[in-house]
Amino acid sequence: MRRDPSTFRRSRPDAGFTLLEVVVALMIASMALAVMFGAMETGLSGSKQADMSLRAVSVARSQLDAMLASPRLHPGTNDYVVNGDYRTFVEIRQISTGGGHSDEEKLGLYTVDVTVDWGALHHSVKLSGRAVRPATATE
Repeated sequence: MRRDPSTFRRSRPDAGFTLLEVVVALMIASMALAVMFGAMETGLSGSKQADMSLRAVSVARSQLDAMLASPRLHPGTNDYVVNGDYRTFVEIRQISTGGGHSDEEKLGLYTVDVTVDWGALHHSVKLSGRAVRPATATE
């Protein structure tokens, strides 16, 4: 029985990939890996930035809580370096005075602002709080 030459297919027993096909496949794989590593680097960078921000908020919260827990507040500004990475600025202002008849009985309303800066791009976090404490004598 004879086959029709138009439907006859040649099969090569040594059929495999050509060098060109292998090179194209390697180029596609390398581009996919480059994109994947770029995305991973971006993700890790974002993760580090989020970690630094979270730590800055924690530093600011602890500084603010420490100031608001003190029995007396003294208006002024102070700055601190925390863990070598964060710079903290604390500003205390007495915004009003009221109460008792003598200077010892008067109360003051204070506002406490804590700003934490970090990084080469000078990221910052600012927290504020208010407290009533014995008034500071005004001159």
